Amino acid sequence: MATKVLFFDTSALIKMFVNEPGSSNVKWLTSPDTRVVNSLHFVLNEQVCIEFNQKIKHFLEAGRISLPKHDDILRKFNNHYKEKYFRIVGQKIISNTKQETNLEDVIKELNLTPGENDWDGMIYQSIINALAYLGGESHPILVSCDNRFGKKVKNQGYRVINPEKLSPDELKKLLTT
Repeated sequence: MATKVLFFDTSALIKMFVNEPGSSNVKWLTSPDTRVVNSLHFVLNEQVCIEFNQKIKHFLEAGRISLPKHDDILRKFNNHYKEKYFRIVGQKIISNTKQETNLEDVIKELNLTPGENDWDGMIYQSIINALAYLGGESHPILVSCDNRFGKKVKNQGYRVINPEKLSPDELKKLLTT
């Protein structure tokens, strides 16, 4: 069975901790049983970790979550999930035998706007550079609820899981193909 490497963006990661549309799909997708049965590996870009912490703080300030919930989410994420359940990667490739993709090229390729949505390019760059060291049959898949970013990545030939749009059956089918 080929390994499937799922790259989560902030919009999808949030759904593990805050109940929103698509949360049940993200929780199922990241469950230990689903992970093992489907040979899944989970990856976050460093930028996603920064954005996640900022977003949880924003939810507290906006009154969407309480202070105890805020503290619990950050404790769980930083002490359990980060670097343990999710591998954290930056923009650089691990292999020194392959050419890495740079952010400027990614911004041009995806038609992103510097200072506006170029952080999406960091996630995409992680996917491209991860392919340089993922030998064998591996299938990178973006997990994102950001329709614009997901469409750009899909247009580059990668699979995208939008947990807000897929039914549980569609999600299961995507993982088995």
